[in-house]
Amino acid sequence: MLEEIYFNLTQHKYERASSSSGEESSSFVWLVLFSVVMSLSVVVNTIFITALMFSRKMSMTHIFLLLFFIINLVDYSLLIFEFSLGAGSQYPYNDESCSFYQLLLQGNPLLSSGVLLLFVYNAYSATFLSQPRLLLLLSLLLLIQLLLSIPTLVYSGLAVYPSGARYCVMDLGGVAAWAGLPMERQQMATSLYYLMYKPVLTYWLPICLLTAPLVKMGKLVNTTKDDQFNITLTITIIISYGVFHLPHASTAFVRHFLAICSSTLSYRDRWLLDVIQSLFLLISYFSHLFRPLVCLVLDPDILASLYRSSYKVIDYKEVKCGRMKKQSEIVP
Repeated sequence: MLEEIYFNLTQHKYERASSSSGEESSSFVWLVLFSVVMSLSVVVNTIFITALMFSRKMSMTHIFLLLFFIINLVDYSLLIFEFSLGAGSQYPYNDESCSFYQLLLQGNPLLSSGVLLLFVYNAYSATFLSQPRLLLLLSLLLLIQLLLSIPTLVYSGLAVYPSGARYCVMDLGGVAAWAGLPMERQQMATSLYYLMYKPVLTYWLPICLLTAPLVKMGKLVNTTKDDQFNITLTITIIISYGVFHLPHASTAFVRHFLAICSSTLSYRDRWLLDVIQSLFLLISYFSHLFRPLVCLVLDPDILASLYRSSYKVIDYKEVKCGRMKKQSEIVP
């Protein structure tokens, strides 16, 4: 199950044997670890959203944080669905559901990186996004994501082995064959696809595009333009995103680059790479916890609104008028 956590059923070059008890126990360990992190993330983000509703301090920055949480929920659903397939990761559904599954699998990280770019540029210029323009840019982002996901919709499907095992895969071997590549090199097209879509478009490219705005925003920290700590919050979230996702993005880049170069790894090296990549994926999920926590720390009034919500604030004049009315009722 370790390999499928990242490749998500798309790298089955050879038919797998039945899962051993050791593989099942290993899958159970990863299931427990990811379940704990995802549960904590849901709890913390729910507390943050509840406190935000009571505080009535909804801003564009908070709207982006809510969008990030929705994207994270889709990630959790995909991971839970993959764990539900078992250690063998055989796909029992039809081709249409496989295409939809692959669309979410490849498109959700692209959507997350796009929202990340909008989040930073919104904080960089307070007048950059109004509410109608935000909807326009989000619609444009969804359109770009759909265009980038066309190869996934076209080349994803079920791979059925002679033994009857069924796997949901995304294979560009037909494109490589059309380009005239030999049989032993046709897997290079699929590896190149994952190299571009996984670490490059979802991590390295956004980080490069955000470097210049973050440097300029750093000069505005502790100034009058940062009186609501929106700039500080944005910089902190982006830095945490870069730190938590760097190990996983680096490992994914190395893995797909080796596949493009047709490097042959031993079974022990592949197993070690699977474990490292799964561990780094788990670490990247901690950014989902850090994001609402840093918002609550920088703006403690949001969390304090939960405690004040159960009390009714009574104005002094209202109390005084109430006492005068009570006294007038007593006078004969």
